[in-house]
Amino acid sequence: MGLRQICVLVLCFAGVLTDSINNSNYGGSETISFIDIGNKHYLINTVATMNWFQAYLYCHTFDSDLAVIKTPGEMNALNFYLIANAGHVDTNFWLGVTDLAEQGKYVSFRDGRPMPYAKWSAGQPDNFGNNEHCVHLWLVNNIFYMNDNNCNAKLYAICEMRQPRKGCDVCDLKNLVERFLQFTNVPNCENW
Repeated sequence: MGLRQICVLVLCFAGVLTDSINNSNYGGSETISFIDIGNKHYLINTVATMNWFQAYLYCHTFDSDLAVIKTPGEMNALNFYLIANAGHVDTNFWLGVTDLAEQGKYVSFRDGRPMPYAKWSAGQPDNFGNNEHCVHLWLVNNIFYMNDNNCNAKLYAICEMRQPRKGCDVCDLKNLVERFLQFTNVPNCENW
């Protein structure tokens, strides 16, 4: 089998992501799983609290991002799951939305786009103490709402499995490798 076939074979598996992850680096020893909620896959951390920046890195450790809720349907599905699982009722969760770049302009930290959906708690966001720039979910009257909070507060994280882009990520990577091989000074990769 030549290098080109090996590259193609590797590229075929490039988009595969396990849905089970070892949690030993974050205070737990069990294997944790992404949970199907609505049309997304979430990792709901209730093992260790962390500030927003640590939560961001925590999610990246699992090849995911802090969750960004895009529609009322996603919010309702997540709310229903969190309420139905009693262990989550008095828990606050970081989301991947912030106004750190410009006060009052909430954006997804993943892609810099404006916050696609908001279900703010009454009177929120309020930038209390002129020091609240990171968005989290908190429970008010048995419903989860969004609130701005101090980014250094210690909360749990909700990670969202990265969704494959529309189109063909594997094809893009394959094209990149083929172009690299085409423009390198390697006369015959098949003989490696």
